[in-house]
Parts: sequence; C-alpha cells; structure tokens
Amino acid sequence: MKATAMAHTNIALIKYWGKRDEQLILPSNSSLSITLDQFYTETTVEWTNEVKEDFFVLNGELREDQKVSRFLEVLRKEFKIGLRAVVHSENHVPTAAGLASSASAFAALSVAASTALGREDSKSDLSRLARRGSGSASRSIYGDLAIWQMGERHDGLDSYAVPFESTLTKELAVVVAVVSDKPKKNF
Repeated sequence: MKATAMAHTNIALIKYWGKRDEQLILPSNSSLSITLDQFYTETTVEWTNEVKEDFFVLNGELREDQKVSRFLEVLRKEFKIGLRAVVHSENHVPTAAGLASSASAFAALSVAASTALGREDSKSDLSRLARRGSGSASRSIYGDLAIWQMGERHDGLDSYAVPFESTLTKELAVVVAVVSDKPKKNF
C-alpha cells in the first residue's frame, strides 16, 4: 500500500484574506492562483501496520512536523483506517521562501496517501482533502489557473478548487528569481 505523487506549487493572484474556520481551513473569500511548473514536491506514502508511529522524511532527513502529524490524523479519519504512514518527501521548492512549498507538499501528500489505498478520489475530493493540510494546497491539485471556492457550508464540503479556464492560460508566465535559499525571517 504505497504510492508516489507529485504536485506543483502555486502563487495566488487573488489571495484569500483570513479563514472563517481555522480547523477546517475554510477561507473568508475565494482565491485565484497560477501554478509554477519548475517548483514541485514529490511524495511517497506507505500505509502500514509494521510500525507503531508515523515517520516523515523530508529531503532525506527524519523530521517531526506537527502540521504533517495533524494532517495524517485527518487522513486516517477520512479514509477510516488505523494504519501508520511512512512518508518520504522531496521538496523542489525553497522552503519558507514565500513560494508556497506547503501547497505542493500537502497536495502531493493527499494524492499519494489516497492512491496508496487504491482509492479513486476525484480531483475535487482531493482538493478538499489537501485544503485540510494547507489551504493553498487545494489549488495545487490542478495545473495552470485554479480558483479555490470559499463555499458556503459550515462543514467545508463545498470549499475546494476548480480549474479556471481562460484564453490567458497559455499566455501567462511567472518569473521567479531565487536570491537566497535561506528561510524568510519572521518580523
């Protein structure tokens, strides 16, 4: 019960400003993003009963990450399983540099975790699931332009991303100049 998935990061062109529900990660407004084709995360998930705790390896280094741990609990509840996860993730996005590395990370984790169980979740289901790890991850399920719909329901079932079709899609480009690979400072 093992699978690998890749997801690209995205940059919001129209941002969401605040969350109306922190636990379900429901935005206060819809948002629009563009996918970056050069920055991505590749993640392998193995669901197993051979280990007693989850393992998360990022770029070859064993890590303790509360967001990943919480998200794995969300996945277990959603998938109705008691298995533990061994997660290996390679991030090809400068971490904490403002390029939404968590968007590609949680989108790839969602797809790999679902696929490893042989599930055939729709993109909207995967987007809704990825949102629970990182709101922007809902948009990283898709390429090109995507709209994360804020939805109206209190349970979040109508808050997921959809592709945004436009003649502009093939004409838009984003240029990213990485001037430092160090994490940004919090002021």
